[in-house]
Amino acid sequence: MTPRREVRLKALFADVYPGLEAEVWYPAAVVAEYFLTRPAAVPSASTELTDRVLDEQHFEFRGGEPGPNRRPRARPADEEPKE
Repeated sequence: MTPRREVRLKALFADVYPGLEAEVWYPAAVVAEYFLTRPAAVPSASTELTDRVLDEQHFEFRGGEPGPNRRPRARPADEEPKE
């Protein structure tokens, strides 16, 4: 069983998303659904339209699998140790 994907709002962007507590992990699907069903809640002046509902600059992600049409990003911490 794959762990669920989670998201947390970075403290720097807390004022952009009223009602969403910064630095708290939420199920990514729940937060994305909220913004998809309430377009007025998504900040538009400061963000570009991308293939992601949740801006990677504003949110951190963990667990689960990235959504469709996304490939995992390799980070040094994610790489296998070299022998």
